[in-house]
Amino acid sequence: MSNVGTAHTTLANFLANNLDETAPELTSSNHPSTIGYDNGVEWASGDQSTSVWHPQGMTELTVNGLNVHLVGWSYINTAPPAGEPQEYPNGSRLSIMNTQALNNAPYRDVILVLPTGSGTYKPAIQHAGGLAVFGHYLYTTNTSNGFHVFDLDNLIAVDADNTLCKESDGVTGIFGKVGSKWCADGYGYMLPEISEYHASDTCNVKVAYDWAAQDPRPSTPLLLSGEYCNLAGYGCGSNSVGDRALYTRMFQWQMDGDKLKASSGVATPSQVYYLNQRNVQGAAPDQNSGALTDSYWLSSLRHDSSLIKVSPASSAKYWSVDNLEIPWEPEGLFSTTASHLWILTEGNDNASGGINTNPSTGGRVLIYIDSTMIE
Repeated sequence: MSNVGTAHTTLANFLANNLDETAPELTSSNHPSTIGYDNGVEWASGDQSTSVWHPQGMTELTVNGLNVHLVGWSYINTAPPAGEPQEYPNGSRLSIMNTQALNNAPYRDVILVLPTGSGTYKPAIQHAGGLAVFGHYLYTTNTSNGFHVFDLDNLIAVDADNTLCKESDGVTGIFGKVGSKWCADGYGYMLPEISEYHASDTCNVKVAYDWAAQDPRPSTPLLLSGEYCNLAGYGCGSNSVGDRALYTRMFQWQMDGDKLKASSGVATPSQVYYLNQRNVQGAAPDQNSGALTDSYWLSSLRHDSSLIKVSPASSAKYWSVDNLEIPWEPEGLFSTTASHLWILTEGNDNASGGINTNPSTGGRVLIYIDSTMIE
């Protein structure tokens, strides 16, 4: 990919010079009703209202002293061709947002691609249900086959031309060189995959990689992955009464610097938990003082939408949207030692079945709350 595109840039330079969208700060009259609410943003109008791209995973990092959030979006095709996943044909994208100040936070959407040869690439057809960053490497999850890794210091500028870089249907993105120009579904930047950790397991119930997170608490940091299991047993097998939904598993993977700890090229989890919860979409460690070992917050669609606190040593606690305690449809979570729990939402539909764009009633938001309020 060295000769692809018009320029290659680092994440630091990208943040300084290439953000082209603005995420408006939420106000006292339009933020969702949430326990411990502190602050947050909604998306620019196009991202707030799109029905084909949906927010999924989220993580946070610091770049040259700036607070930065990365949000993964999955392409949702309600009627993909036979044999194709719902992410067909355009795959996944990434929003890179400078959240140092939330007053009109600047960001940009970047498309994820998979190199197919020297100078050729295609969309990264994956769900991006979870994100984690170690060093300058971004880890994403692909439901059926493990982790995909991207180098955040290899963002590639391409030609932002929605006419040239779309097929005649106006939907399917063109990826590759068209004449003298480089296309990636009309986006101005793309991020190519550099490696994969391909899943291979012999479990009776095959492991699903639906979401990811990171846990910096142990001396050896952890990459987390987990499953989304519903009453039908998706990703978790099934039986006549459907209680496999409570068999949701979370895996802790030890890191070796910015790579997974491996032996002979094979990484295995250091610990696995049954969460005894269903419809889990994300996780974050409890980094507050006095928190129990291996205690986590989970985002879930249980009870319409929920935030759940779990640990091996205590009963689960729940906060629900029905009780006006959390926002609708929480997805990615990220916690800090400053007692900030960041929550990304996918957003719900309005009464007519379209995308709800009102953040106070279920429109898409990226917010943080005081996590000491939900201990």
